[in-house]
Amino acid sequence: MNNKWKKISSRIAYKTPWLRIREDTVTRPNGKRGIYSIVERPNVNFVIAVIDDRILFIKEYRYPVKQSVWQLPAGTTNKKEGDLQAAKRELHQETGYRARKWKKIGSFFIAPGHESIVANVFLATKCYTADKQPIQSAVELITRIDGIPIRRLKKMIAGGKIKCGITLASLNIFFQTRK
Repeated sequence: MNNKWKKISSRIAYKTPWLRIREDTVTRPNGKRGIYSIVERPNVNFVIAVIDDRILFIKEYRYPVKQSVWQLPAGTTNKKEGDLQAAKRELHQETGYRARKWKKIGSFFIAPGHESIVANVFLATKCYTADKQPIQSAVELITRIDGIPIRRLKKMIAGGKIKCGITLASLNIFFQTRK
């Protein structure tokens, strides 16, 4: 059996300002021809903003799941900026905070079976309040901003209170790299 995929053709099946769905006609490793659909979006950047022994979280209503979820501040990289600049922008827009020290602590594919999206994880320290009110976009519905103590956060994770998968993966990287 051949272990390689062969792309025969490619087309954009669907496109919005936020994502594209690409359909590739392929020959699969087993030799059979088929269609492989791939979701394409810019990189997404999650921020672990540490203030004392707390991590800054937002609670945001998410339309696809019809509920508010706790998650880390995050957002995509636009064409005019790099990933770090996007992470800084998102922290400020969603929480009103800025940080003096930044470090990329990891990255991962969100769903490599059907998406090409890379999630970057940034650690922000020496955080300070830049604005009393966050500068939210019109599509966000952030209902709460809170610094959750790390000890309480671990209990929330164990109790199923944190349901955002990318937040959980980002926190795993944080806990593994923490000294």
